[in-house]
Amino acid sequence: MALDDLDRLLLDVMQREFPIEPRPFLSLASQTGETEGGVLERVGRMEKDGLIRELGPVFDLKRLGYTSTLCAAEVTPESVGRVAELINAFPEVTHNYLRNHALNIWFTVIARTEERIEAILYRVRAEEGVVRVLSLPATRIFKINAHFAVYEQPAELPRHAATYRDAQPHEFQDWEIRLIRQLSGPMPLAAQPFARIAEQAGIGEAEALERIRAWKTDGTIRRFGARVAHRAVGYPANGMSVWKAAPEQVESAGRFMAGLPEVSHCYLRPLKPEWDYNLYAMIHGPTEAAVLDVARRIADNTGLKQYEVLFSTKEFKKIAPRYFTEDATVS
Repeated sequence: MALDDLDRLLLDVMQREFPIEPRPFLSLASQTGETEGGVLERVGRMEKDGLIRELGPVFDLKRLGYTSTLCAAEVTPESVGRVAELINAFPEVTHNYLRNHALNIWFTVIARTEERIEAILYRVRAEEGVVRVLSLPATRIFKINAHFAVYEQPAELPRHAATYRDAQPHEFQDWEIRLIRQLSGPMPLAAQPFARIAEQAGIGEAEALERIRAWKTDGTIRRFGARVAHRAVGYPANGMSVWKAAPEQVESAGRFMAGLPEVSHCYLRPLKPEWDYNLYAMIHGPTEAAVLDVARRIADNTGLKQYEVLFSTKEFKKIAPRYFTEDATVS
């Protein structure tokens, strides 16, 4: 779909920060010069057309008591479609991509326990055509900030940097769990969306707003905003760069990668005997050549010379995590 300047401004504003107020779309209207009804219409159109994947919070899953891992599977070419369908069937799988590498299927699992993740991986490893599956959980976060500038590039964007070991699970009351469950779903497109969310959670709107703000302050919510389809807004090239960094190089290299606007995510992950990379940076750009240019810039500035860039060739699944839902069983 064609975007006008107001669409682009709204996308940028909503990626940065969605107002946690009784009438958030009225607040967005005051920031953009549109009417409240006009903002709602535009956001609804962009959701329908797939530009906005979802509007809502990004939780620190460790604080919710969840665990996660990035998995890399080597699958025979003739089995890719069938194995991808098996992986997609697990509700705990949020992202699943085909990449141009021998390790060709990459997927993310978010679950309540390590045991549940292992059960999922056991089932995937047992599938015909699966040669191997590596589990690569993050041990350090340098950056989580998938902001795709479509109006203007902000001078500085928050990086949401943290270490997993610093994030301790909270003890949530029943009403808080109900609120998180409602926030994990699609944001209602209504003048007072938080009132509807609160009603579904069985609490008052003021109580819901106060708790959401508190969670943003303490880091339980990393960001509250729009998640956009980057290919649809001018970033069709998506390369996962993987780097071999010595222990003394990790800090400076990770911080440099995190400072680049083209990098949306940057993690430290464990080395494996059969996979000799530990720093990961997702690079987005208008072309594969532009992504490779960023990777070369990283190499030149960090001194890291051993790296690969794995491009996504197909998106099998990409959804926001759903928290505190009924546990699924391994099929």
